[in-house]
Amino acid sequence: MMRFCPSKKLAVLAATLLLATSSVAFAQKITTEPDPTVLDVHAGDTVHASKLPDGIYLREVNDPDDIIWARIPAYRTLVSAAPPVHASTKLRFEPKEAQYLYFQLARTSERFYVRLRWQDPTENRKTDVDAFRDGAAIQLALNGVDTSYMMGTGPKKPVNIWYWRADQEQVEDLAAGGYGSTTMLPEQLVTGKGVYHAERNSRDNEWHVVMSRKLDSAGDYQAGLKTGVIPIAFAVWQGAEGQRDGNKRVSHSWILVNVLPAPPAPQPSPSTSQTPSNPEQAKPASPGVQSKDVPQAGQFY
Repeated sequence: MMRFCPSKKLAVLAATLLLATSSVAFAQKITTEPDPTVLDVHAGDTVHASKLPDGIYLREVNDPDDIIWARIPAYRTLVSAAPPVHASTKLRFEPKEAQYLYFQLARTSERFYVRLRWQDPTENRKTDVDAFRDGAAIQLALNGVDTSYMMGTGPKKPVNIWYWRADQEQVEDLAAGGYGSTTMLPEQLVTGKGVYHAERNSRDNEWHVVMSRKLDSAGDYQAGLKTGVIPIAFAVWQGAEGQRDGNKRVSHSWILVNVLPAPPAPQPSPSTSQTPSNPEQAKPASPGVQSKDVPQAGQFY
């Protein structure tokens, strides 16, 4: 049985943290240069998962370096220091510089995939007295965008968390309804894999991580991935910086993920030599109000 903090207290805490984090997030300096080939995503933006044809397979289920990822639209969002939400974390709260996290979303008729990529100059796979592992998490709101992105808002607004750790390949499938309520789910349905890439310049070293789950997985606190829009947030731990537990970088607030591929762009009708009977038809269409959706291919191409 999951034990949650009282929802009223959590709601007040979430509102307080949202105000506190805005100043922290924007005050931090960005440590990594953006990749111009990917699209910026901000809080409240909507992105779509790309559809992989059923006849195309990864070399392994969660291969983060399969060539197929080069053909999936990529996005980036800023992650910056999470606010201290407990007295113990305040003792070691030293806001680190913000950095870019890159992510991709894909699905087949059977499975949903999330691929993460971020720069990390050191590979940290062990936890000891004064050493900490690298890690990453994907958080999915189960009951709407008004859920706190800081681990949920009580039992009625919980979150499903996919937590990858560098010291093990098994992804932890968790649920939470506020700070201090994180619980391992009885059925561990999420799988994943991480690969560390060391370059000549350590500043360019990266983690590549894929986490995935079957679409038809059922159970309490498992996010529905067959249809609809799911609020999603990310977290990254850099072990070399002493990050662990609540000391981490997070994407502040929700990004909205439509788990269905974006509809194909309308194709222009074949040109003809006929002159329009109505002169107004010859005028170019005026630009309308643009959608808040992030431009993307949406389909595997």
